[in-house]
Amino acid sequence: MLRSILYLSLIASTPLIAICASLPMISKVDALPSALFVTIPKSQPRPELEIFAEFAPSDGWWLRIEVKNFAFTELCVSKANATALGHAHVHLGLQKIATAYHPDVFIGHLPAGSHQITVSLRAQDHRVLASPSGGMFSKSLTLQIP
Repeated sequence: MLRSILYLSLIASTPLIAICASLPMISKVDALPSALFVTIPKSQPRPELEIFAEFAPSDGWWLRIEVKNFAFTELCVSKANATALGHAHVHLGLQKIATAYHPDVFIGHLPAGSHQITVSLRAQDHRVLASPSGGMFSKSLTLQIP
């Protein structure tokens, strides 16, 4: 029974996973669909982010998200304003592993190998924050685990 529920969940979420996986590859388009994106007006400063990973032997990996011109909030709304306020989505490869409402995110232990971590800033209604030129605010790093 549990296996059937898991398979149905995977099948049902496949289109959403495909959309999320393609979002980091978006660089510039003429007009972004408002159903998926919140465009920060040209009059506002652009959010900037840097990400850093740190290993703690007892816990595993921690991710630090440093931002400028963006504020983290735990408050989610049904329709967000075009402001740099929200949270971040954290992906390990193509899989979303966390929603970050604060700058520090626990990832845990990872198996040996190469792991790409991507962080993208989101509005309060979970739409992707985008610049007027069409790019999204995201950063990636690669961890090499021996």
